[in-house]
Amino acid sequence: MKLFRNIRISLVALLAIVMGSVLAYGEVRSDAPDSKQPDAATVARAREAFIKYMSSHRPMVRSTRPSPAAASEGTSSVLSFNWSGFADVESGAKTVSSVSGEWVMPAVQCPSFPYKYQDVFLANWVGIDGATNGTVEQLGSGAQCYEGVLYYYVWYEMFPAGTVIEGTPACINNNVNCPQPGDFITASVTVTPGNGTNNYKLSLTDFTRPQESFSVTKTCDPSTCLDQSAEWIVERPAFGLPFGFQILPLADYTQTGFYDGTVTSGGKTTYIEHFQDGSVVDFDMLDDSETYLLDCVGQKGAGPKLLPIDSANSCPTVTPAHGSFNVSWDSSF
Repeated sequence: MKLFRNIRISLVALLAIVMGSVLAYGEVRSDAPDSKQPDAATVARAREAFIKYMSSHRPMVRSTRPSPAAASEGTSSVLSFNWSGFADVESGAKTVSSVSGEWVMPAVQCPSFPYKYQDVFLANWVGIDGATNGTVEQLGSGAQCYEGVLYYYVWYEMFPAGTVIEGTPACINNNVNCPQPGDFITASVTVTPGNGTNNYKLSLTDFTRPQESFSVTKTCDPSTCLDQSAEWIVERPAFGLPFGFQILPLADYTQTGFYDGTVTSGGKTTYIEHFQDGSVVDFDMLDDSETYLLDCVGQKGAGPKLLPIDSANSCPTVTPAHGSFNVSWDSSF
C-alpha cells in the first residue's frame, strides 16, 4: 500500500510539472524576484502582511453578475472576486464532517516594472464553510511577493480568527528552507463532536519537505461553525475596510489544481463531483471591473488574450474527474 501511494505521488508530481510547464498569458508579465536575501526585519514585515491580508474579514466575495457559462451536468457556476475552484454546498440538514485534497505547489513569479514592488498573493487551500456563511476552517499553502521578494508558506485558519503560519522557524523567521514550488501536499479538515463544541483537526503533509508538515486541533461552537460546505480553492485575499472591501492582485502562477478531492457528508465519502446532499459549485475569479477573468478552472493552456466574462466560451464550466481539476492564471488584476 505504501509503495502504491509513493508511485501515485510521483505520478501526480510529474503530471503537475507537465501541466505547469506552460505559463498563462496576462496583463502583467513577470520576471525573477530580487536575489538579495531580505533581513530578519523585512521577513517579519512580509509575514505580518501575509497574515493581515489572509486574515481578511471577507471569506468568499460574490459578484452580482450572473455567470454566462453554461453549467455542466450537476454543476452550477458562480463568479467571485477572490475565489476560483469548487465547493460542495449542503442543501438540507446534513453537515460536512471532513474535506481533503492534494496539490503540487505552483511556482509564482513577481511582477516586473512598473509593478515590481506591488504585493501579490496566491493561496491553495481546502476547508469547510465560507461558501454560504461567514466562517471558514481551512489550511493550505500560500505565496506572496513582498517588496520584490518571493515568500512561500504553509498555514491554517479558523476564520474569523487570524491566519497562523506553520513550518520551520528558519522559514518563518528568515525565509530559508521554506516550502517550494513542486512540493507535493495533502491536506484535510475533520470535524468530530466535542463537549459542547466541535473539534476540528487540520492536518497538512508536505511529502517533499516533511519538516513543513503540521497537524493542529481547534474547537468551535456549532452555532458559529456550521459545516455547511466543503471547498477546494485558489484565492487572492479580500479584506474589509470601513467603506467596503479591497482585493489584492492575484500572483502570476504556473498551472495549479487539486487531486483526489473528497468530502464526507452524512457518513458518506465521495469525490467532489459525486456530492449528493446539495450542489456542486464552480467558482471563477473575475477582475474588479467585472469584465474579464483572472484565472480559469478547466482551461487547458495559455489563452491568447484576456478572458472576457461576456463570452460563454471564455471559461467553460467543467466537472472534476475523480475529485481532480486544474486552474490556469490569466491576469493579476
